[in-house]
Amino acid sequence: MAMESRDTARGDPQETRCDLDEVPLRHVRGLVREVLAGRDGLEVDDAVLVADELVSNAHQHGKAPRACRLVLTGEGRLRIEVDDAGPGQPKMRTPDRTGGRGLRMVNRLASAWGVERYPGHKTVWAELALDGVDGTGHARHLTIAPN
Repeated sequence: MAMESRDTARGDPQETRCDLDEVPLRHVRGLVREVLAGRDGLEVDDAVLVADELVSNAHQHGKAPRACRLVLTGEGRLRIEVDDAGPGQPKMRTPDRTGGRGLRMVNRLASAWGVERYPGHKTVWAELALDGVDGTGHARHLTIAPN
């Protein structure tokens, strides 16, 4: 099955899954928009950018099988999880003409992100707070990035 949606019991997370080897990237973008329907445009745009980056990295640097999960929690957070079977470890690097900006963007837009290793695959995940503010009460986009 290319896409599966599960709305669990009240208070539990809503989860949407898709097989990244069967669906195009534009489909994942659309799923993020569906999951966040009714939310502020900037929050949705940020989530789409983060999902796009994680999925693109799985296709560019990872190996099949690839899968994506979008989990909307009761705590007002969106967790994006992308699995692939590649051995590489995602890491931020100094941007240059070949790239290096994607994980920096994820680091800036997400409340948290990381990698979990399992036998045979890894999960790269990012969480976005959907309240539009960071811990200081300012919109994340308006805070000054550390040097």
